Amino acid sequence: MITKNNIFLLFDFIRKQKKISNFNIKYSNNFFVHTKASKLADIIIKKNNIIFQCKIHKSLEEISLILIPILLNNKNFFIGQIGQSLDGKIALNNGKSHYINDKLSIIYLHCLRSICQAVVVGVNTIIKDNPQLTTRMVKGPNPVRVIIDPSLKLNNSYKIFKDGLSNIIFTHSSIQKKFKNTTVYKLPKKDFTLQIHKKLQLLNFSSVLIEGGATTLSKFIDNKLIDIMQFIISPMIIGSGINSLNLKPISNLDNALRPKNKIYRFGKEIIVSLNF
Repeated sequence: MITKNNIFLLFDFIRKQKKISNFNIKYSNNFFVHTKASKLADIIIKKNNIIFQCKIHKSLEEISLILIPILLNNKNFFIGQIGQSLDGKIALNNGKSHYINDKLSIIYLHCLRSICQAVVVGVNTIIKDNPQLTTRMVKGPNPVRVIIDPSLKLNNSYKIFKDGLSNIIFTHSSIQKKFKNTTVYKLPKKDFTLQIHKKLQLLNFSSVLIEGGATTLSKFIDNKLIDIMQFIISPMIIGSGINSLNLKPISNLDNALRPKNKIYRFGKEIIVSLNF
């Protein structure tokens, strides 16, 4: 049976596979292993078709059908994710956003974090939401938390500095501050987002989640630094509020981004996954 306690082991097993399009997987003695006999397999993978022959909660199956193809087809990736309303809002004008998306989408986000080595957010996300940025809703490793804080506004009062898990801060400020369980990197102000992307690669992060907010995601997309972008869309119309993206303006629709896409039904919501 696949549960929230062992699904990361499945993702980790998939990640370690070489370019194999067809294989069978069995869960045995708390490990996922190859098996030749499809009748004995718990999971059958034929190219990007995934068949579960074991017990698995519907929501975890839906999550697996989205994440396993990413792991099969991308050994290195920067993936963006944002939860929004049907009309593209991530919060009210007063900043309140709890909760636009369903609880199942939070589980999906935690699974997404579990397959990434680092999770990147802007400083305003930390200040407004004070998140933990962990995988606490599923069993799995926590990513290194990366905070983009250009002018070094943060202090040790936030949750990420109190749990002993690793953090990185990128800044271009000359202010000297000490943060618990945190490494601070000062980067040039010019092409700051490009500098961050390059530094993350130099630090050998092969899978990176850009989680928000809107400004951070927009800068990565504008600089063509995102491989996959996912929108978790709630069937809710807010009408006015903070937009999910604020990209550079264009004057001709021929310049609009039209990436390859897949649309997944996930509980009461949908996930639109774009491949750039």
